[in-house]
Amino acid sequence: MKRTPPKEMAEQIVKLLQKQNPDPSYVKKIFQYIREDLDLRGGAVQTKQLPELLTQDELKQYYEAVWNGFNRTHVVLLKLLLFTGIRNTELINLKLNDVDLLQMRIIIRQGKDRYVLFPTSFCDELSQYISIQKKNNCVYLFESNRKSKFTTRWIREIVKKYTIKAGITKRIHPLLFRHQLLTYLTSKGIVDTKIQLVSGHKNLNSLNIYKDLSIEDIEKEYWDAMKDFPIQ
Repeated sequence: MKRTPPKEMAEQIVKLLQKQNPDPSYVKKIFQYIREDLDLRGGAVQTKQLPELLTQDELKQYYEAVWNGFNRTHVVLLKLLLFTGIRNTELINLKLNDVDLLQMRIIIRQGKDRYVLFPTSFCDELSQYISIQKKNNCVYLFESNRKSKFTTRWIREIVKKYTIKAGITKRIHPLLFRHQLLTYLTSKGIVDTKIQLVSGHKNLNSLNIYKDLSIEDIEKEYWDAMKDFPIQ
């Protein structure tokens, strides 16, 4: 038997439902029973939607607010979020010796180790920051005055603080900067499998495609792309 196209089937169902003057809960219950009767386990697959990204002007506006805050730690923190696409939970666990200034990469020791890259323009600034942290006998890249590492909540509060200062109404959070970078690299023509090396996405369907790739396979493309990044 030939299957009726989804749209055509939906139109047929709509015609039936319209006679019942349906409300949302009524329709939801109907499809619940349909799934049960057809033995369709699990709910509907939800498509992940990309959050509303910042425009270049908004990104510059945000960075200007951070820069004018005259807090070196906050500037370095923001740039790491923007340049590496690192997750909030990964950022707080970074130690000083995880940063390789010579090869401009940082090792992420969360689950399966991976590397993220940072642009050449950031190397000197990061080096100076690390030197200060070492003089202060810090272990982690970001520590409080009491020598305790930053928390994810603390970082979210820092990001929120500069959102308000910048006067931006969009919701800005650490994960947004990750989407911002990955979207930017994609726009520069860097293929998904190479981006996956630094993003740490665990898509098993892609693992076989890039199993022979290493971080060196994306370095030049990344560094070239980041020369045009709105924040330097």
